[in-house]
Amino acid sequence: MPLSRFVLSGLLMALVSCSSQTAGTSGSHAQVDMSAKLQKELAPLFRGTIQRQNEQATFTPCGSKQQWQVVMDDNFWQQWQQLGSPQTLQASLSGQLSAGEDRGAPFRLEAEQVSHITTDQSLCQDTGNTYLLKAGNNQPFWSIVIDGQQASLTTPNGVDSYQLDTVSRPTDKQLQLALVNTKGKKATLNLQSGYCQDSGTQQWLGYTVTLQLDDGQTLSGCGEQGTSLIQKQPAHDWQGHDDAQQADVSLILDSNYQAKMTYTRETGPTVTYDGVWQPQKNQTIRVMFNQRLGLPTHENIPFRWQNDTLTADYRELEAGKAYFDKPLVLKAKIGAENSTANTAAEATPDATSTAAAVVTPPALTEPPAGQQSFAQNETILNGASAAAATTTTAATAATAATAATAATAATAATIPVAAGTEQTQTVTAIKPPATASFSAGMLQASTQPDPAIEQALRQILQNNGGQASGTQYRYVKTDLNGDGSLDALVEMNWCDKSGCVWLVLQGNHGQYQQVGRLEGFSGTVMVSPVMHQGWFDLLTPSKDQENHYLVLAHDDQGYPARPAETSEQPDLNTLLQLRFDGENWLTMP
Repeated sequence: MPLSRFVLSGLLMALVSCSSQTAGTSGSHAQVDMSAKLQKELAPLFRGTIQRQNEQATFTPCGSKQQWQVVMDDNFWQQWQQLGSPQTLQASLSGQLSAGEDRGAPFRLEAEQVSHITTDQSLCQDTGNTYLLKAGNNQPFWSIVIDGQQASLTTPNGVDSYQLDTVSRPTDKQLQLALVNTKGKKATLNLQSGYCQDSGTQQWLGYTVTLQLDDGQTLSGCGEQGTSLIQKQPAHDWQGHDDAQQADVSLILDSNYQAKMTYTRETGPTVTYDGVWQPQKNQTIRVMFNQRLGLPTHENIPFRWQNDTLTADYRELEAGKAYFDKPLVLKAKIGAENSTANTAAEATPDATSTAAAVVTPPALTEPPAGQQSFAQNETILNGASAAAATTTTAATAATAATAATAATAATAATIPVAAGTEQTQTVTAIKPPATASFSAGMLQASTQPDPAIEQALRQILQNNGGQASGTQYRYVKTDLNGDGSLDALVEMNWCDKSGCVWLVLQGNHGQYQQVGRLEGFSGTVMVSPVMHQGWFDLLTPSKDQENHYLVLAHDDQGYPARPAETSEQPDLNTLLQLRFDGENWLTMP
């Protein structure tokens, strides 16, 4: 079965009823722990290229130049032969990383479960689809995609949405998922480890799958594990201090499992370590080094991982454990937090009125023809914030005017006026400000469709087998990363009692690209002037505790799929509120 037929995105997995109905008592049970339990059953995936030379095989992670020794079982090499014994192929697999036999030797990856092997380059290039598991077949056609606690089943009869009810392992090599939908219909998905050829392609998947429906029908096919945005990943940059070494410590954990640690001493040389990292059970991350200042070494550091903190008690050396004088504590690196120019704190003394003022901010970039500018979202500000925003608006306009005056070149654009006619118009390019300022206030979800946003949504849905026509959404456009271009926060009308699905679209020259998918909340979203990894934090009120807020802080890979609770009470006068109220949904034609 061609993958394009049954690869559905995590978006379809959120197509559940917005009603308060639950499937008996199992719905709340699934939302409490089933997603987390499923994730525990699925080991982290390594994606990359396997190359075989004689009796040796190497693995190069996607986006990396490192080569690891890879150990595969006999069944894998049998599938290799059935694929024509290619010199290289791409694979996604889970396994254990360990140090090489000698000091400085390449790391060793011992595969435990292969999820996908193919002779083309699709695995390293396909970074847009996110899911925990997917399965299907082409004869007869069916597909199921699971992400979080939600599952989307597609058959010739249409799309049906389920939720995880139970997760179990009858045997070491079998995974069983019980599913139930809002109408009480049940299904059981059985995944058995073993190579399964994706019919009509040069691809093998890692599970043989059966899906038993409550009407007695049994569907069979192939399945694979994927990577989901909901899976918690450690931050990219970490910082701390080693008192005994009198050194600042930085640690970088790349998404392709490469690691670099740097010791910057108060006196003496800077020391760098290069290696790899791998998440372990019980919230532990093992960092392994085989290079120190470019010379061979053999050192491991097991870190305990708790949210934004890594803690290690010792290093593992060839001679044994070497304990730190006191635990080495590293904190997730915090991005710029001072992007609060022209906020209420800097307002003029006479700006004390509590009356609301309506301020129309300027467009940060020239909107393409047929698109709305930021000015079409009215910003409602109060008191000092209104004065601050007015100052910001004037300053931005002055900057644009200065840039326009200084411009010495004009671009001649040929603009079609009517069929068969053209006219030439001179357009002066105005460079936007290098960094957009932050202004507190409120933006209401737009009531007018945006062609560029709809084009992006249509592309996302079509790429993943979804139906764009009839899809409901609403959006607010604002600059979320301070680059001067308008981004968009889009709420999709795919909701359950925990909240809705949200898409973060990054704007670039009037076009949009998906850079995040969020879930687990609804209603007002607030943009904080605090930034992490170059993106403003997002806040939403907690439904469980009054005066508590949930925060989404960018971790260089993106916003987390679900917000984390914070006990800090933000100053509401410093926030930009994005209001998604009522039933003002837009419908795609």
